[in-house]
Amino acid sequence: MLDKQDDIRSIVYTVTEILKADKLDELTELLSNAQITIEQTGYDNWNGGIYFYTIYLTIDIETFVRIRDRVQNIETSLLEKFSIATRHVDNEEISSILIVPKAQAKINWSKLSGITTQTKLIKDVNYLKNVMISVSTGGQRIQDVNEEYKATYNIVDKALQKLSFKNTNPFRDLWEWYSKWSSSFSHYRERREFIGEMYNTLLQSLEENEQPELISVTVDLTDWERIERSINELRLRQTEAKSEEQFQVVGLLSRETIITLAQVVFDKEKHPILDGTAISKTDAKRMLEAYIAVELGGSSNETVRRYARATLDLANELTHKRTATKKDASLCATATISIINLIGAIEGRI
Repeated sequence: MLDKQDDIRSIVYTVTEILKADKLDELTELLSNAQITIEQTGYDNWNGGIYFYTIYLTIDIETFVRIRDRVQNIETSLLEKFSIATRHVDNEEISSILIVPKAQAKINWSKLSGITTQTKLIKDVNYLKNVMISVSTGGQRIQDVNEEYKATYNIVDKALQKLSFKNTNPFRDLWEWYSKWSSSFSHYRERREFIGEMYNTLLQSLEENEQPELISVTVDLTDWERIERSINELRLRQTEAKSEEQFQVVGLLSRETIITLAQVVFDKEKHPILDGTAISKTDAKRMLEAYIAVELGGSSNETVRRYARATLDLANELTHKRTATKKDASLCATATISIINLIGAIEGRI
């Protein structure tokens, strides 16, 4: 019984309800948020044999640090509740509870730039999971969805490699999946369980690693490698920034990114400086103003020109702000991405 996932879930639910009834809110929260695994850790052959199990509760570092002086007492209290919930089980016994701290590795989502986005990756993983279930349980026909499945699989596989995640799905083609299920799983339930076990941990990891993101880069950065590298660094620094000095670094990186963008698109022969001033190679504001005036010329584009100038002014002002705050850093980074998207759209990178 204790080696079956459904039975374990039922026992955990019962223990959670007991904790709630006893108003043990801290233990209820801990159990609800922990990653729970169970392993057989002993056997006694006396009186027909008894199998002993250990339940491992994996929790985040912050929670563990908060309770570490009371860990043994908490483990003892939880073991008592699990013993109550399993008193009807013969020849099996939960002999110990161990609380284990684990640091959650943060995903550097910027690595997906040019491939996909966090939201799209999670959506695509769910698509693969659902299609595999559908074709193997009397739903969609393989021949109707296989091409889309293979294309999505390739994108997901490439993205997971970029994020250093193992692709838990070995079936690049739905006919490969057909060969597996037709020879190994007679019942729909078995097929659903197999796919669930294959994908659930991966999806949980992707969904729990959400980080505050900048607005998305919506334009193609092919051949704009320096700009792409700058954006990736900008995202990383914005995510990590906690002090005034670090917020200022976000501003400096934003400024350098805008300078790089201006140098890529500005052509002094084609884009005359509006005030006739001789400019340096780092005068991004004048270069981009000249570029926008030419590329968005005409009365029909006046609204777009105003937006472009306003976005550029905001980014330029924030990159020079010395009393930087977290909000300033976020606004600065967002304005920088906005001007990249705008210029990229003008360049036809959409």
